[in-house]
Amino acid sequence: MKKTKLIAVALICVYAFLLSCKKETSVNTSKKELSSSTFNAPVQIMSVLFNGDAANGSANVWKDINIEGAGTVTTVNDETGTLTWKFLKPADSHRTEGHGAKNYEAADGDVIYIGWTSKIYMPVALKTEALFQWKSYPTAGSLQNHPLMLRTKSGNLELQHFDDNHVATVPWSTPLSVSTWLKFVICMKVSRNPSVGYIEFWYNGVKQTLSNGSQRLYCRTLDVDYCDPKWGVYGGDASQVTHFVKKIRIASTYADAAQ
Repeated sequence: MKKTKLIAVALICVYAFLLSCKKETSVNTSKKELSSSTFNAPVQIMSVLFNGDAANGSANVWKDINIEGAGTVTTVNDETGTLTWKFLKPADSHRTEGHGAKNYEAADGDVIYIGWTSKIYMPVALKTEALFQWKSYPTAGSLQNHPLMLRTKSGNLELQHFDDNHVATVPWSTPLSVSTWLKFVICMKVSRNPSVGYIEFWYNGVKQTLSNGSQRLYCRTLDVDYCDPKWGVYGGDASQVTHFVKKIRIASTYADAAQ
C-alpha cells in the first residue's frame, strides 16, 4: 500500500513538471513572437518635412509675405482644380514673395529636397532677380545673402549660386518657357563648408548636368544663422509678372519632393 502511494506521488510530480515546462515554452514562444513582430515591423520615417500646399492656408505655409509695391499673394484653382499660389507683381513694383517654410528650419548637415511646380507669365526677355530664393537670415552680417536663386535673364532661366564673397556663378540655365507648368527639385546638403555642402538639380523630372560637367556641385549652402526658401517674384520692375506655384515640398527623398 505504501509503495502504491509513493508511485502515485511520483506520477503527480512528473505531471506537474511537464505542465510547468509546457507553460514556460508557451510564454517564451509568445515573447519571441512579440519580439520578432516588434523588431521586424517597418520603421515609419517622416519624409515630407514641409508641405506648402495652398490648401493648407497662408498661416500654415508662410513665415512672412514680402511685398514692395502693389503686389498681391492670393490663391486660385488651376485647370485641374488644385488650389495654387498666385504671386502678382505689377509693373513698377519690385517684389511679391512668400517667405516660408512655417515651423521648419534646415540644420547644418541635413540633406533635403526642395520641390515645386511653377507657371510664369511675363515677357520672355525680362530680367528678374529671383523667382525662388534660398535666403539667408538674418540678412545683417550675411556673407552670401542668398546662397541659391532661380532667376530670368536674356530669355533664359538661370540657377545662381553665391559664394561667401557674394560672387555669383550660374551652374545651370535653359531657355525660359512661359505659360506652361515647369517642375523643379533641388537636392541640397546644407553646410557652411563649401567642400561638404552640395546641390543637385532636376528640371521637369530630369536630373541636370551642371556647368562643372557633373550632376553635383559642391558649394556653400548655409549662411549666418539659417536659410529659408522664398517663392514669388523679385525684380523685373519694368513689367507685370505673374507666378503660379503649387506642390511645394521639402522632403528627405526625391520622390516626395517631386510629386
